[in-house]
Amino acid sequence: MTVELAGGNQRVQRMRRLARDRDLRQAEGRYVVEGPILVEQAIQAGLDLEQLLVPVSAAHDGIIVAAEAAGVSCGLVEDRVFAGMTSTRSAQPAIAEVCEHHVDGGDLTAGGGTLLVLAEVSDPGNAGTLVRTAEAFGVDGVVFAGGVDPYNPKCVRATAGSLFRLPFAVTEGEDAVGQALERLEASGRQCWGSVAEGGVAPAEVPDDRSVALLLGNEPHGLSEAVVGRCAGLVTVATTGVGESLNVAVAGSVLLYALATR
Repeated sequence: MTVELAGGNQRVQRMRRLARDRDLRQAEGRYVVEGPILVEQAIQAGLDLEQLLVPVSAAHDGIIVAAEAAGVSCGLVEDRVFAGMTSTRSAQPAIAEVCEHHVDGGDLTAGGGTLLVLAEVSDPGNAGTLVRTAEAFGVDGVVFAGGVDPYNPKCVRATAGSLFRLPFAVTEGEDAVGQALERLEASGRQCWGSVAEGGVAPAEVPDDRSVALLLGNEPHGLSEAVVGRCAGLVTVATTGVGESLNVAVAGSVLLYALATR
């Protein structure tokens, strides 16, 4: 059932806050998905949607039909009010409240495939791009170790739906990366750190053991302590005059190389 909601409605106010407030997202275990394409992908992935809001001008769009068929509560909001709810300047005509769905770190390391570890990666666009790339190259899952909130709206958009399908774990706290390393080492994985220079070529990473690829934040990279705990270091060699590669670009190259060894 679809109902019309005023700008001061509690559901509208809640959606606005979820799009902007990390603390609220963590406390409530909810986040927002923006845009009809991503909302439809979330439904298809079987995620638990609490509600969907759309502007009045999109009252007859197919996303409402899909959401109602999935049992999602839908609401219509005046276009002017809707434009102020989303996290983008040009609002896409759908925003959904979705329950968090990250997995326990132990469940993620139980498999034997490659894992990607985002070690204090802080930019949501880069993090989202790496999740999307990880799914494309068959990575088993992603560990967010400190840094960006995986449920940040910009990160969610940048994953292009991969966040809904690819398992991921979240490790937080002062030593989030160290905690992630302990769990990875206990699972028998070799942890390989990405560094701007001094590492081996990706083709030299052994393929006889499961690997966890660690990518550091921008602009500092992995800490010395983390580098010291890695089984090996890997570098994407460049031939131009640029100082270094963006972490999303370097990570994408590495994931491709590991997948095609």
